[in-house]
Amino acid sequence: MTIKLKDKLFTEEEIIKCLATCESVISKNAYLENKWGNCYYHFFDVSSSELYKEKRLEWMEYRKKLRSLLLNEYSMKEIIKMTKACKDKYTQKMVMSVIDLMS
Repeated sequence: MTIKLKDKLFTEEEIIKCLATCESVISKNAYLENKWGNCYYHFFDVSSSELYKEKRLEWMEYRKKLRSLLLNEYSMKEIIKMTKACKDKYTQKMVMSVIDLMS
């Protein structure tokens, strides 16, 4: 299955690699959010955990958009299973370029 975004074609494997990257970023930021939950930046007037939470939520939105590309062919359970089984990941920059093409 190929997915066309603007003038570029992506395979389902490429979308799964993007999803694997999203999972990694979400997991990392959830960990950092909990780890630094009580730390506070006076300069920014915001807790560091809030910064990690914002990034985590942002990437959760990216994950939702990417999953929507596959929902016509696969169930959510299958998408999650394929994402967990994926060993390769794309860079965050590549994921951002795919997301930009979706907009």
